Amino acid sequence: MKLLHSDKEFIHRVLGKYLRISDNKILETAYHTNIGSLEPKLTITPEAVQAILDEVAQGDPSAKKVQAQDLIDRRYLDALEKSGFFKQLWKK
Repeated sequence: MKLLHSDKEFIHRVLGKYLRISDNKILETAYHTNIGSLEPKLTITPEAVQAILDEVAQGDPSAKKVQAQDLIDRRYLDALEKSGFFKQLWKK
């Protein structure tokens, strides 16, 4: 995630290689379209999970019974935050 948010040129090279796209305009558009939805600290919100559950529920009604919050386990992210990992990683 750090590379995604801090080294756009590297990401363009990787995407270009694996998607076989050489048009920088397409790569730039794809980057800017998606980077805002990629959380730097890997935070998973109940709203994001709920959106996925709503989509799944269209084909599998049992997904309506699942609570988004029940699928989120933040203990590892909380431990990284508490340890100062993200602060150190993202400092300028």
